[in-house]
Amino acid sequence: MKYALFSTETHLPTAQVSHSVLHPDWIAAQVRARYPVSGDVTCFLLYRGMNDVYLVQDEIAKYALRVWRKTYRDPDDVAYELGFLDFLRSRSFPASVAVPQHDGALYFRADTPEGVRAVAMYDWAPGVKFGERLSTETAHRIGAAFARMHLAGYEWAGSDHRFTTKTAKDYNICMPALVDFVYDRPDDLHDYPIIAANLDKRLDELAASGKVPLGVCHRDFHPSNVHVADDGAITLLDFDAAGEDFLMQDVKNFVWGNLFYGFDPANGTAFEDGYQSVRPFTPEEVEAGELFLMAKALRLVAGMAHSSTAVGRGTLRFRNLDWLGDYIKTRARTAGLL
Repeated sequence: MKYALFSTETHLPTAQVSHSVLHPDWIAAQVRARYPVSGDVTCFLLYRGMNDVYLVQDEIAKYALRVWRKTYRDPDDVAYELGFLDFLRSRSFPASVAVPQHDGALYFRADTPEGVRAVAMYDWAPGVKFGERLSTETAHRIGAAFARMHLAGYEWAGSDHRFTTKTAKDYNICMPALVDFVYDRPDDLHDYPIIAANLDKRLDELAASGKVPLGVCHRDFHPSNVHVADDGAITLLDFDAAGEDFLMQDVKNFVWGNLFYGFDPANGTAFEDGYQSVRPFTPEEVEAGELFLMAKALRLVAGMAHSSTAVGRGTLRFRNLDWLGDYIKTRARTAGLL
């Protein structure tokens, strides 16, 4: 039997795109047209992952530009993050904040093959990731700054605002993808939906108690999302998951990230000590600590499963799913969720 070397179709099928990568030259042209930059502008793709990040440089400074991945969120949901960061700017808080365009806008939208995506350019965070400059003294200062950020969130939201658990439970959006992701792991298929459903109830109970406070949170804070400069100055960054959540969940995200990276647990302890020097934990927050560590791991595995159509399943499976599953289920059983 003979085979043709190529198809003779005259009407080619239109492909469905899960994630496109915008060309750096296009990004540079947009920056020249939209932002108050100086002289020539260069741009290159720094990394491609949950979002695409570009390094942009003019004749004076360099910037980080983010193109959000097409997700379950509306492109204009980025206004929450950028609005909060602009408030932090007004309070001289050490965070990487969006650079205003000529018209004052903090982001713009791009029409891409997979749909509309948001784009924003940020001040460059000096220094290196905390993981490259580990010290308990720095971890303590980071914790204190993080607590100040939480207190600033209350000021930004206003005294009349009532926080809810809606965003804290958005792992449910990702659960169908997680179930599909672990199709070949019968125990996970059975256990994860039960844990998620029971976690929903527990989070509502904690919120109703009024003793485990909710607030404006980073929601993805870990040792790679804070830079430390040569002079020790710190800058918090990557607020793209910002939203309402439990403050203790935000704290435990960092503690868990320190564990995940294999860093000395003393860094997590110092971070919490620094945090409490500004805002002491309630006894109920301390009691719920292990629950929030478990929730962080569940959120990670669910979120990565959801994004796997864009970044690939290998992005999560690099870390043994047995390790993650054991971490989640051990704590879920202790908390009575499984």
